Amino acid sequence: MKIITLIENYAIDRGILAEHGLSMYIETHLKDGTIDKRILFDTGQSGTFIQNARKLGVETEKIDSVIISHGHYDHGGGLSDFLKINKKAKVYLKKESLDPKYDSKKGIISFIPDGELMEGRVIEVSDIMNVGESLYILPDIKIVNKEDTGFIERDEFPDELFLTAVHNQKLIILSSCSHRGITNIASSAVTHFKLPIKSIIGGFHTINDNGNRVDFIIEKLKSYEPESIGICHCTGIEQYCKIKASLPETNVFYNYSGKITNL
Repeated sequence: MKIITLIENYAIDRGILAEHGLSMYIETHLKDGTIDKRILFDTGQSGTFIQNARKLGVETEKIDSVIISHGHYDHGGGLSDFLKINKKAKVYLKKESLDPKYDSKKGIISFIPDGELMEGRVIEVSDIMNVGESLYILPDIKIVNKEDTGFIERDEFPDELFLTAVHNQKLIILSSCSHRGITNIASSAVTHFKLPIKSIIGGFHTINDNGNRVDFIIEKLKSYEPESIGICHCTGIEQYCKIKASLPETNVFYNYSGKITNL
């Protein structure tokens, strides 16, 4: 599996753009090394990820599927721009992701897709679905750790989903914002597949955390003993540094715009 982060809050390479948002390109491969599926996981808040994709050699018109993690503008805002240039990809999402989303400070925080572009291309996810070579969409995130949730104004995020790949009898977990909690996401994946975790990549939604939630996450992640953790977007730089320092035996890295990860 290859993962290319097409957009994230930060970029370090010349010519690669950044914005508050997240989009990851995923290639699954068959056993002979050939590409099985090309998948887009979220689209950032604008079409900027498409510019980065071109610079990174990703042909967006060849992408087979686009998966929207939840209904916020910084994850689905670039969807219409993508659908204008890609005429074949199906759009996988939970139906609740199209419901209006509000924030008392920011106002409307939904993404508003073009209905005409979406027509005939939406697949509503309600059960676990296979979308690539051993890659699955998991739409059910059980709250087993209430200490690790990032709910906003009583929104418990029924629209959130995540991805899990099974590789060499280990799990690769791809989350986006983890509003329902990265430890709850990890627990849901392990409970379903009954396999250990190899890697976790995504945002943990701890940027405004006062320390208690991050400490809880660190202890839970230690118990899973993942080989690597790629942190980004809504986690927060200070929180990333704390997690990295607290897990010296794990390869903890920042998943910035343009980052290429082979797993």
